[in-house]
Amino acid sequence: MVNTSSAQQDFPSNGTLPQNLEKWHLILIALYSVNLAGGIAGVIVMARQLFQRNIQSVMTIIIINLMVVHSILLLSLPFRLTYYISSEWKFGWFTCKMFSAMIYAHMYITFIFYVAIIIIRLLRLEFQRWYTKTWIAAVWFVGTVVIFPIFLSYYGTSKNYNHSKCFQFHRDIQEQGMMIANYCMIGIMVATVSALSIIQLAVIFQLAMKYWPDMNSHVEFRAQMKSFFFILVILICFIPHHVFRIYYIQNFPLEDDHNLFLYNEIFLAFTALCCLDMLCFIYWLCSNTKFHQEFSLLVSSDC
Repeated sequence: MVNTSSAQQDFPSNGTLPQNLEKWHLILIALYSVNLAGGIAGVIVMARQLFQRNIQSVMTIIIINLMVVHSILLLSLPFRLTYYISSEWKFGWFTCKMFSAMIYAHMYITFIFYVAIIIIRLLRLEFQRWYTKTWIAAVWFVGTVVIFPIFLSYYGTSKNYNHSKCFQFHRDIQEQGMMIANYCMIGIMVATVSALSIIQLAVIFQLAMKYWPDMNSHVEFRAQMKSFFFILVILICFIPHHVFRIYYIQNFPLEDDHNLFLYNEIFLAFTALCCLDMLCFIYWLCSNTKFHQEFSLLVSSDC
């Protein structure tokens, strides 16, 4: 059971302790358990499919990198589960900051790879593998060597934090630089996914009208539908967190009710559900009688 008494130490004396703290911790435990189990299964099955077919394409390179970034996050989830079960962080303050940064790095790197897949299919772009490897390497470099260290240097610097607790960097988000950075990321993600959604739906509608009523039998239509899957993942997993974060930044009180902090943690846990994308694709492909053709369509950059 979650130790609610020890959790009280993290809330200010004049604040209001959420009455349903244990319930929210159980929800977080359930969400991260699903993410961990489903994510591991999806990565293993997808890796096996790629290994057996040995398909070399631009899309395969991106999918492999998606699997890597998912795997890195999955390695951190047992630590999060241990914390929410015991309500006490036992792995050191730097480790807490690192795992806190990791879930944000995972979200934004995954978002970049999703957008790349969508744009490549929308514009029918054909890149040489060395070009794709170059920009992917640049994404990893900027994310891990530039942004990640900056996050670690700013978050968790307040002396008022209880080091037996973790993932509670609400005081740092009130800094003007952090607020501006958050608003910029929110604006970029919402604007990008809105534009891509409109364009993708327009393309799907055009293809549906062109190939009606047998549009499902056309490779081009199915390829665009699979691209739309990534937009749905962004809309379901990432956008709710970013929309709520606007309200969270504007209304979170430093020394008052901490219910907003718990709600933010729930929305953040939902972003990790994107780790199930590989499992969803495997289910989608296996439910199709033309499995081999559909799998080749997924990892091919020609459509």
